[in-house]
Amino acid sequence: MPPIIQVVLAGVIGAGLFTPVGVGLDVALPTAVSSDDLTQSPGARLLDEFLAIAPPASLTWVGLNAVRLLRLPDRNAPPLQSAPIVKTAAMGEGERVDSVDPLPPEGHAPQTRDPQFFERLPATLGRDLVALTAELHYLRVQTSAGNTLILFPFGQAVAELSAADRGMQIHRSHWVAAKHVVGVRRKGERLFCVLESGAALPVSRRREAEALERFPKVDGARFSR
Repeated sequence: MPPIIQVVLAGVIGAGLFTPVGVGLDVALPTAVSSDDLTQSPGARLLDEFLAIAPPASLTWVGLNAVRLLRLPDRNAPPLQSAPIVKTAAMGEGERVDSVDPLPPEGHAPQTRDPQFFERLPATLGRDLVALTAELHYLRVQTSAGNTLILFPFGQAVAELSAADRGMQIHRSHWVAAKHVVGVRRKGERLFCVLESGAALPVSRRREAEALERFPKVDGARFSR
């Protein structure tokens, strides 16, 4: 569905979930306004409450998401074509070289499918993922060429990437690509994952052991951003 329809439906669903609460408040509070017909049947009362709540709730939710909706890339743009898989081979300390696997022979499907959210990225960003961040029900996608905001579930994106073992979810709101991680460092009691750009993303306590096992420790003084 178009993003605007998804946002409107989210507002309608939220109004539906709040409707029983609104009816309960009308019944429980002695200051219920005279327009509340407390003699109606429960079904009629729920319907009246929903019809009163749904329009303003949906409009408010659209207004809160308007800026993000305007920043979403054009979904009518042609999707990116399949690209070869790029591997990084170690050539010595501080040196790397990129090698490209050939495309599979015609009639043979690749072993893993590209994540669906790639189809929503502008072609200029490419597919060299650095990190993903959840922002409400939006997804901040950072590549080596820049970043953008798309309407896509964070959990689904992480699940698709897990099949290819491209990186690690370090927090309920953050995923990082392993090849762009310099290491992990502590700041106070918190553990952070340091990217090649110098950015540091928090690691949740339940994922600290896995992050410490997977990534090397780095000196915090070298990464102040």
